[in-house]
Amino acid sequence: MTKARALALLILLAFLLPSCAPEVKLAYLVPDSPALPGYKSKGAESSFENKTLAASARQVQKSELANAFLASLLERDFVIISMTIENRSASKAIYKPNYTALVNSVDYLKPLDYTDLYELGGQAVDELKGKFYDLDAVLSPGGRTTALLIFGPLSKEAKKAALQVREYYVGTETMTFSLPFQLKATPY
Repeated sequence: MTKARALALLILLAFLLPSCAPEVKLAYLVPDSPALPGYKSKGAESSFENKTLAASARQVQKSELANAFLASLLERDFVIISMTIENRSASKAIYKPNYTALVNSVDYLKPLDYTDLYELGGQAVDELKGKFYDLDAVLSPGGRTTALLIFGPLSKEAKKAALQVREYYVGTETMTFSLPFQLKATPY
C-alpha cells in the first residue's frame, strides 16, 4: 500500500469511527437544594413549600413506565417529570402548565401539550389523557394534583436545570417558584 493510500485510509477511518461510538444518553435530574427557606430535597425529589403551596417534582425513569409511547420518548432523551402540587391556602389555586419551563444556561423548554404529543405519537397519546399537565389545573383549598410534564431533550452541555413555574395563581395573587436540579450521569 502506498503512503498516499494509507494516509487516505487513516483519514477515512478518522471520520467513520466517531460515528460508531455509543451515543451519550441524557443525564439524570438529581435534586439540587439551595440554602433558601422552603426548598429541600429527598431522594430523587426536589420540593418547595410555604404556607400557600407545597410542590415537588422528580424525573420519571423508564422502569416506572408501562406506557410504550412514554418509554419511547425517554429512549429519545425526552425529559418526563412527575410534579405534585398541593394548595395549602384558603382560596382556589390555578396551575397553568403553559407558564412552566425547564431552564438552564442553554435551554428554555416548554412542556409539550396534547397537540405536540399527538404529532409525536398519534393516537397513542389518547391513553395519556388526564395523566399529564395539558390544560390548567384548578385546585380547591386543600386540593392536590399529580401529573406528568413532558419536555424535549436537554442540551448535552447543561450541568444544572430548574423546573420554573411562573404565574401560579392563588386567589387573585400570583407566585413564582423553581425546583432546582443538577444533571448527573447516573440517577443517584
